Amino acid sequence: MKKKAPKYDRLMFYVSVAAMAILIYSVSFIAFGSVLQEGLFLVGAAILFASATASKQKVVQALEVIVIVGVVLGILDLNVVYSLTIILSISLLMVAYLLSIEHYKKEPIGSIGSIGFILLAIGFAFNSGSNLMVTGFALASGSLLIAIYSATSYVLYKVRLQIVITILNIVFAISPLLLFLKILGV
Repeated sequence: MKKKAPKYDRLMFYVSVAAMAILIYSVSFIAFGSVLQEGLFLVGAAILFASATASKQKVVQALEVIVIVGVVLGILDLNVVYSLTIILSISLLMVAYLLSIEHYKKEPIGSIGSIGFILLAIGFAFNSGSNLMVTGFALASGSLLIAIYSATSYVLYKVRLQIVITILNIVFAISPLLLFLKILGV
């Protein structure tokens, strides 16, 4: 059963494309871990959160909450145990929220997105360099699962925001995937 596209879908798509440009620019051309990169990442994620809210995309909202918390934790530079506890707690709260509103009955494919953002949360927590294999695997596989979720969601529901989320997560999967393969010696 196809859903009708939200009223502001076209506008939110263009706003999301601008956020995508900010995010891709921040990871491609700004020094890793710099204040500018983290600031741009927060701005891009906040714009995507607003766009997801306007487009009524609950899984994308949950994803952006996790991304924002992950960036804030990176700025705070807490040890891995604290970061992992916080980000996994937030991720599990997001899954519990989606379950409580019975979102998975409306959009069963959302469970793939949820698994993806739990993996992203693990990657964010370990992104301090303490375990590059876990970081690479978690970020790459989480991003790929989210890309699968959002591409499928676009095909089923025609929400243009999902195109942006698909492209972003494919782009974001490349670097950690290469890191993971390098560690494996491939």
